[in-house]
Amino acid sequence: MSTITELQESAWEVEGRHDLDALLEYFHPDATFHQSNGDVYRGHAEIRAMTERFLREFPGCETEILSEYGDGETSAAIEFRATLTDPEGNVSALQGVQLVEVKDGKFKSVRGYEEQPVPVAEAA
Repeated sequence: MSTITELQESAWEVEGRHDLDALLEYFHPDATFHQSNGDVYRGHAEIRAMTERFLREFPGCETEILSEYGDGETSAAIEFRATLTDPEGNVSALQGVQLVEVKDGKFKSVRGYEEQPVPVAEAA
């Protein structure tokens, strides 16, 4: 398992617990997070706000890494599958890729490319 895979798995576990203070420790203070819709979030305050919105939309989130491509130390493409639960208890599946750049053991840049969440009944 690479350093980036370990870092990403740990960050997603913390996010799943809704511990945003701990999650932000995984990011450089000036980190950037690019979403597939074109939105870009810079720094801890904007990344926190983005994550808070996501967790309101999907308070239940479990993410599994399917594969990793890259050197695993400073950059990688992480293919993942997430199971998302909305506030009403509806479950959806989502797959995507995150391109990550790590510096000094923290995320410097993340670029996310995801499919739209699909209700689990339709995803099967």
